Parts: sequence; structure tokens; C-alpha cells
Amino acid sequence: AKLYLLDEPIGGVDPAAREYILRTIIGNYNPDAAVLISTHLIADVEPVLDDVIFIDRGHIALTASVDYIREEKGKSVDALFREVFRC
Repeated sequence: AKLYLLDEPIGGVDPAAREYILRTIIGNYNPDAAVLISTHLIADVEPVLDDVIFIDRGHIALTASVDYIREEKGKSVDALFREVFRC
């Protein structure tokens, strides 16, 4: 496949299973394809991300590379997510 769409692939599973699921996804996808992961568990998926899009009520709130967020913002993706979506 050229595009993998995964909606909350690690939601509702224990931390050990989350790690296994992420390793399985990364270890078995087509490197020429894109993987889109929709999740609220940012810290768990952050190690495998290249780029992120934050969506708020159907509108793009932010789009950036993970490297840009870390280098230019000086934050983890999870920390920036919490800042953007602070209640």
C-alpha cells in the first residue's frame, strides 16, 4: 500500500502491547508509503514520527516536522501538543 491510515492503533492497550504494536507497524510497512496515525497518545508514538499535524475541531492548528519542533521550539511533540490544546 502507498498509504496506511491508523486511527488510535494503540488506544486501550497496555504499555507493553503499545510498544509491540508500534514496532510491528514500523517493521512491516512499505518504506515508499506514508503512515498516518491518529492518536491522543502523543508521547507513545513520538519516537516514530517524522511530521505532525494538529487538528482542532476540523481545522489544522499546526503542521511541522518533528525535528523543527524539537530544534526550533525546544520542546517535545507531546509538550507542544499540550500547549496548543491547553484547556
